[in-house]
Amino acid sequence: MIEQQAQKFLEAFQAKLPVAREKKLVFLLIGRTGVGKSSTVNALMGKQIAEVGDYEATTMGVESYESELDGIKFQVIDTPGLCDDIEEAERDQQYLDLMRSKITQIDSMWFVSPLNDTRVRSDEIQAIELISKAFGSKVWEHAIIIFTFANSVSAVKYPEALKKRTELIRKAIAKCEDVGLVVANEIPSLAVDTGSEITPDGEKWLGELFTKVFSRISERGTIPFFLAMADSLKSPQSGKKKSELDSTPYASAQASPQKPRIELTQEQKKEVKKRIDASIIPGLAIAGSGIGSVFGPAGAAIGGGIGAAIGLIAWLWD
Repeated sequence: MIEQQAQKFLEAFQAKLPVAREKKLVFLLIGRTGVGKSSTVNALMGKQIAEVGDYEATTMGVESYESELDGIKFQVIDTPGLCDDIEEAERDQQYLDLMRSKITQIDSMWFVSPLNDTRVRSDEIQAIELISKAFGSKVWEHAIIIFTFANSVSAVKYPEALKKRTELIRKAIAKCEDVGLVVANEIPSLAVDTGSEITPDGEKWLGELFTKVFSRISERGTIPFFLAMADSLKSPQSGKKKSELDSTPYASAQASPQKPRIELTQEQKKEVKKRIDASIIPGLAIAGSGIGSVFGPAGAAIGGGIGAAIGLIAWLWD
């Protein structure tokens, strides 16, 4: 029974791959200059996709970065100036027109703000309103809230800071037309710190970032994102030479052949499995420890990025 179930899942999964390979993932980053948007997305992908640097605070523009990971194309769109203090009120409409002309789809939206801020700034509120006007309330269904510079808060104050900052951002989002508390309260939040592997509670944040993005990404982006990130969540092959590993500063975890670049806890694995069951192959849920024994050989036989994705499924159900 388990073998038949796994085989059906495998066949359905492979049938979706050609279309998934043709899609481009689009990430929209919202947050003022210097809050760590680019370094955070680079850390998740394990390579430099977005440029890390400062923009002139009052620059009105939409920056776009194109990249590829395991054959999956990415577009990271940053909005420098959107969350910075802009005095000219007439710029709102200009920004709306600019974003609508350059952004036709959004698979994952990140609202990024420093954890050590004590309030929601007026320019952040303005950004929330502009995004809602430009793309409608549904854009928040694929959003996550990311608090950067997590270690700027002490371990004692960290839980309360994360809780209160999340509440404040959600309330600001809920006030937008057609959004409301129901939608806003479903937006997950997490804290990151690109200067450290862990947050003040001693937990590794990279696995949580992957999990939240995967759980909230658009339906069309689910399989492409899963394929692109599969190698990062699996242990590197023991025979792989050190020179073959990603040498970027975001991939230091790969220095050890025993650990994947992104490690998941048991709770995070459950959340990822839930999304796979619900979204990758709807109506064809898989369960049971025996699944791993079926998918493992299949992944090894196929090889490449697709094989890594199938191998990851095997590991998740192991």
